[in-house]
Amino acid sequence: MSATNELIDGMAQGREWIAMGDSESVRTLLGRVYDERYHSAAHHKDRFQLRVNLQKKDDAASYAGWITAENPMSGPYQGTSFVWFPGMRGSVAVLVIGTDGFGADTAILGRPGHARRLRALSRLHRGKVWVKPDLLDVSTVVPNVVAEQWPDISAALKSYSRVIYAAVSVRSDDDGRAVEDLLDLFFHEHATPLTGNPRKHWERRLEEIAGAVFPAVTLDEVLAILRERRFVVLEGPPGTGKTRLAYQLADRVGSATHVQFHAARTYEDFVVGLFPRPTGQGLAFDVRPGDLLVANAAAWEREHVLVIDEINRADLARVLGEAVVLFEVGESNRRVRLPHAPAGQDHELRLSPKLLVLGTRNTADRTIARMDIAIRRRFAFVEMWPDLQAVEQGGVDLATDTFADAIHTFVEFADEDTLRLVPGHAYFLDPRPDLDVAGRADRVARRMRFELLPLLRHYLDEKLCGPASEAVAGLADRIESRLMDR
Repeated sequence: MSATNELIDGMAQGREWIAMGDSESVRTLLGRVYDERYHSAAHHKDRFQLRVNLQKKDDAASYAGWITAENPMSGPYQGTSFVWFPGMRGSVAVLVIGTDGFGADTAILGRPGHARRLRALSRLHRGKVWVKPDLLDVSTVVPNVVAEQWPDISAALKSYSRVIYAAVSVRSDDDGRAVEDLLDLFFHEHATPLTGNPRKHWERRLEEIAGAVFPAVTLDEVLAILRERRFVVLEGPPGTGKTRLAYQLADRVGSATHVQFHAARTYEDFVVGLFPRPTGQGLAFDVRPGDLLVANAAAWEREHVLVIDEINRADLARVLGEAVVLFEVGESNRRVRLPHAPAGQDHELRLSPKLLVLGTRNTADRTIARMDIAIRRRFAFVEMWPDLQAVEQGGVDLATDTFADAIHTFVEFADEDTLRLVPGHAYFLDPRPDLDVAGRADRVARRMRFELLPLLRHYLDEKLCGPASEAVAGLADRIESRLMDR
């Protein structure tokens, strides 16, 4: 049995395991775990110390794990640590802040990327890993509803509940993967390389974590949501393929009306309006059905999708008018009275249950007002994020390396608003991949020079990147340097 598996097995036994052993044997096992997984060079290994405080009494707080070496050998310490608390019939493995403060690890805890990786792990482990909403919050305790699901570590919680910021319950070997992930993340964040098979595993795991930070959606998944929910918006940063996917969905449905929203779009264009027509006696006014009525008429015959590109570029409340109340799933008999009736129709409008509405929304455009709650609640929103796999399949190393750099920069340093500016994979793809690799690389390089770099410079000029401005500026400089070296 590997040292790591031996440790996890002991964690699963909890206090029973502690009762059979002693602190020195646990200390030795932790040393074996480090040697098995992490770089043994002194400048790495000497950056950590082992803390082992295992008590035989049930009402005493026991713990063991790694803290950073700049702390004293006993007593309160600073910074982050990986420890576990043995309990009754199991343990709880945690990432925790020393009771003496953040210390040098403030940069780790305050960096958005650390929290994002933890939340990605929580998603990968289907909620088994608990993560504190604010990692820097040391005034809030672990919620009772969470702690009640753990083995009993009440003595430890009395002392450390406020400083635990990520945790996983360990009751069996099935929980071992989550323990390894938290342990490897702790050493990864402290720039300690893994070695051997654990290193290869962690490299794959980092890709999976990145995929969980930016979850992908498939055409079939969105089509299922669209048919179930009927009114859907694809939203995400520029270059993530929102419009492309919308057109693909329209092709799959087989019948579609395409509309581009903009600031001048009106109720008369979209629902119904009066439009002047010259006659011999002057002007006459025709009642003209808008895009919604045209699409709705087609939907009485068969399933039909109304695609609205850039749906938030128009004033939706004014464009939809009274028709907004019809955008309600399960209310197919709801009607509104229109101010004008097109030829051959009455004044009442009812949406066909076969009408699907699919919008796209660019989350990077800060000049557009947000949708109000009354309109938002009538739509389902599907987030679209950059897709590393799409760039890798392009086969251009320059694109893959630069895209990975861009993703890393935004994930690590961008707050939630700035993350929505992350450039999508389209900026790193050749739109016409009909040349050899060298030709594709040239076209991708030009695309990055004349599309991607201007986008990043625009973000910086408009001061849109907040606390990530310095990191994004560095990214732009690195991209420019790569292009100059070609």
